[in-house]
Amino acid sequence: MADPRNELADIIVPAAPDAVVAAAGTSLFLWTAVGLAGVAGVALLAWLWHRRRPARALHAIAAAAAQRQSPPPVLAARLDAWVRARFLLPRVDAAICPPGLDPVVWSDWAKALAQLRFAPPPPDGYTVLVSLCERARHWSRHA
Repeated sequence: MADPRNELADIIVPAAPDAVVAAAGTSLFLWTAVGLAGVAGVALLAWLWHRRRPARALHAIAAAAAQRQSPPPVLAARLDAWVRARFLLPRVDAAICPPGLDPVVWSDWAKALAQLRFAPPPPDGYTVLVSLCERARHWSRHA
């Protein structure tokens, strides 16, 4: 008696023609190139995401100020932390200007930020904070 597994194998799963098998052959070089391209693409996306992190954080502070989500001193503290991280400063001081920035503009900016953080907030504190964020956005692009 014939083996039923061998007789039904061609009915259930027909064998592929030899031409199709030869054309669709696996190439180790091709799969290696595809894998390396995928890894390089993921690394590029991660690098771009990491590079834009400070800009996203500054945008979040500016949006919170525009929508008045927190008091001005709290948002000013977040902006202070952003500036210290962005320019690698131990503290934001009007006398210590980061390289590449105008010292007079930096001094005025740092004094306005300190006034928002430590003095009673002025009535237009949110607009001052938005303008400080806008100035910091320009510094972020050019510095």
